[in-house]
Amino acid sequence: MRMGFISNKARGILCAALAGLLCSFGFFGSKEAFAYSELNRPEYHITPQAEWMNDVQRPLYINGQHHLYYLYNKDYSWGGNGTEWAHAVSTDLVHWERKPVAIEKYKTPYGDPWTGSTVIDENNTAGFGKNAVIALVTMPYEGQSTHLWYSTDGGNSFKHYNIVQHNPTGSADFRDPKIIWHEQTKKWVMLLAERDKVGFYTSSNLKDWEYASSFVRKDIGIIECPDLFQLNVDGNSDDKKWVMMIGGNGFNYGVTTGSSYFIGDFDGREFHAASNVKWLEQGADSYTGVTWDAPYTNGNYRYFISWMNNWNYAYELPWDTFNGNTSIVREIRLTTTTDGLKLTQKPVWNLLNNFATVLDITGKDIYTGQENIFRGFHGLSYSIEAKIDVADLTEGKFGFSVRDGDGQHADLTYDKSIHEFVFNRENSRIKVDVVEFKRPQRVTVHPKEGKIKVEILVDRNAVEVFINDGEYVLSNLILNDLSSDGLRLWTDGHAHFEYLKLKSSDKYTIN
Repeated sequence: MRMGFISNKARGILCAALAGLLCSFGFFGSKEAFAYSELNRPEYHITPQAEWMNDVQRPLYINGQHHLYYLYNKDYSWGGNGTEWAHAVSTDLVHWERKPVAIEKYKTPYGDPWTGSTVIDENNTAGFGKNAVIALVTMPYEGQSTHLWYSTDGGNSFKHYNIVQHNPTGSADFRDPKIIWHEQTKKWVMLLAERDKVGFYTSSNLKDWEYASSFVRKDIGIIECPDLFQLNVDGNSDDKKWVMMIGGNGFNYGVTTGSSYFIGDFDGREFHAASNVKWLEQGADSYTGVTWDAPYTNGNYRYFISWMNNWNYAYELPWDTFNGNTSIVREIRLTTTTDGLKLTQKPVWNLLNNFATVLDITGKDIYTGQENIFRGFHGLSYSIEAKIDVADLTEGKFGFSVRDGDGQHADLTYDKSIHEFVFNRENSRIKVDVVEFKRPQRVTVHPKEGKIKVEILVDRNAVEVFINDGEYVLSNLILNDLSSDGLRLWTDGHAHFEYLKLKSSDKYTIN
């Protein structure tokens, strides 16, 4: 976790306040009336009402509601001045309601709250009451140190208790505590990001922590935002594996910053990896990813959400009224694939329930030079689902150009001759002069039984692509004008679509 402190853009507070107010009621104004970022506010992704957001904190499920927290800087346009924990709740993981800030900044002598995690203290181990919500949070004291905040009103507001981990090094790499309960040892376990390693600590009361072990990786850059969880393999409760997920830099593996993970075993003190490092996705804009569960998931899957941005260019992105959004909520599973055990992802099951069907065809052949099948469609937020026979009935490349118009588009292409899927956003209107933004992302995708399945979610400035039931995922921001509202399907040969569905979104802005 690095902070959204510094802005080199001084903005008028009136514009931000007005835009935030109108957005909170779900209104979208004309291009002349509002600034670039407000016009590109996603419809079904979480955004701040105004100003800046970054790291998402692990949500909690409490009495039928999912509570989500994220770092929020309401003073970003004035040059920074720290973050606090914004709060939103949902019963269906699609529609979210804004709540008052849960942990305010500068209410203690220790600075502002940074990244951490929350747990429900069902057995009152910390002494704040049964089912108190405990947040362990990094704050910028002693370099970085761990502080306990507690809530006795169901996670809506928190009070500061004390420092529970003094920084023994004084360095700035002692952060992002993630806490779980380990049932076998009856202990709380904390993971800390400590530059090139994850430190493991144990406690009986969430206050007094003992060092247990470290997991060292020197190949993924500076480690941030670790996570640890157990999942059933292929939904089999008799076959469970532990997964440690770590925010890192994939430059050694041909990807940029994102979530890496290891599959292995955990005994309550040490994690032993049984796999090489894997990457949750190949896109550039999915960072500080967090997972959580609910009683009904039964260990078969967890929910996942991340910050859709990249520190390599986060400060370079255009904005006027707000900066930042989350990914959609996804269901994440541990699945046996031809590449071994992998975490696979798919959109939360009910995301498309209120999308309107625009096109639904089966058994369709598309040929080079024919009229665009989507020629009459104009939209900014929509979904595409397709299964393509690439074994015998498709010849050549094919692809989708989303947010297409006025020379602007993002291109999603599959080349069956080399089994390569490419996401190319070089034709955005705003060309961020950073390699990680300009470089096309390439991933080898082998057909499954001769077919490729794709699900593409477009939400104004956010594009998320799920391939072959979420074995491969790419999440990216694009920076186009509203006039680029078309959609093209093309091929340089011919492509056979077993099915092709286009659905248009209702507005899902956070209330």
